[in-house]
Amino acid sequence: MTDHANTAIEWLMRAGYGARGVVYLIVGGLAFFAALNGGEAEGTSGALNFLIRQPLGSILLGVTAAGLFAYTLWRLVDGVLDLENEGDDLEGYANRAGQIMSGLTHAALGISAIIILMKGAQASGGDSSAENWSATLMQHPAGRLIVIAAGITTLSVAIYLFIKSWKAAYRKDIVRKGMAPKLEPAVRFGLAAHGFVLLIVGGLILWAGISANPERAAGLGEALRILETQAFGRILLALAGAGLAGFAVYCFVMARYRIVPRLAGDTLKTLASPTS
Repeated sequence: MTDHANTAIEWLMRAGYGARGVVYLIVGGLAFFAALNGGEAEGTSGALNFLIRQPLGSILLGVTAAGLFAYTLWRLVDGVLDLENEGDDLEGYANRAGQIMSGLTHAALGISAIIILMKGAQASGGDSSAENWSATLMQHPAGRLIVIAAGITTLSVAIYLFIKSWKAAYRKDIVRKGMAPKLEPAVRFGLAAHGFVLLIVGGLILWAGISANPERAAGLGEALRILETQAFGRILLALAGAGLAGFAVYCFVMARYRIVPRLAGDTLKTLASPTS
């Protein structure tokens, strides 16, 4: 690829991670303050609605939507061109498919942002979107299988995030002398917390497919609200909110210091590279 193409891909990646960080910072902050004040936690659509209600909200939401679509393009190009050097074996193709699915998920979130921009706050379906697409899919012959597959995929992502946190696997993607060491606990906690919340989301989607009941499917906001109803619910919700804010820190670190392995080559040192 040309230098211009490489630069464009890097900018898409950085803008995308930045927008993703904004969304999760708001989701985490709203959940944390809901735990403190007794309010109701919100999901990603709630975060977008929160943005548009702020001063210059339309501009903020428009920039965030552009960033989400940038993340979509980055993940699509990433998966198709194998910019992470995943390889051409079965595991490599599975990882690349996951990258593409991540891009499509954020495209849906970007579309929600555009709808809110056009129709105003509370225009989006909020957390019911998971229920809506599950109901739509189940009207088709293979719909239940697709919903079940979506649940299994979400659970797989959750497990991947746990492993990424435990092994600090993100270090191989961060340029050496980039991230401040004091940010690492927040990053690892954020990845684990996001994985924990996705375990709930994936379980609900999987159960919706198995039981053929789309009303059981739920997104991030509903998962947080389920946490709130448990014993010590406010503490759990506060921890989840803080964790999702930590995941936002991870996204911001990626926006600033992440490398694209295939474009960076073998000479660029990362945090995971052996010290000489």
